[in-house]
Amino acid sequence: MATPLQSENPPPSEYVDSPRPVLRLRLVPWDVACTLALLLVLVAAAIGTNWYSGLFGFLNDFCVDDTCGAVPFGVDFYIYPVVWGGLGAAVAAAVAGPVVSLLKGWYLSFWPVLAVAILVFSSVAGSLLTDYSYPYWHYTVGPMYTPDA
Repeated sequence: MATPLQSENPPPSEYVDSPRPVLRLRLVPWDVACTLALLLVLVAAAIGTNWYSGLFGFLNDFCVDDTCGAVPFGVDFYIYPVVWGGLGAAVAAAVAGPVVSLLKGWYLSFWPVLAVAILVFSSVAGSLLTDYSYPYWHYTVGPMYTPDA
């Protein structure tokens, strides 16, 4: 029986060295092929087409000078962060997502699809914010039309 000051566990010098963990990648051939094909389609669409003008064409209407009217709640200050943040999140999902999936043993092919979904969502959100802000930016000071009462 051990005294109250001693523990039942042996000191660390008596532990047996455990083997180092081995990193094993779980790859499925169809999943890798789909991921590579989707990433190639994304790169080809980004380089070879003008899809960005359709997704982000609303940024041409953005008012950057001080002559524009104020938008309620400062909504217009969120347009660029939403658009560029969504673009950054989509690139991170397309690039870092498959690497994380390799290490975790998950399927890879959903990351490019998720990247496209994030990109479309950020584009739609930025477009809605721009559409909301546009009338406030281009409001001209002067007499407003008021219907006769």
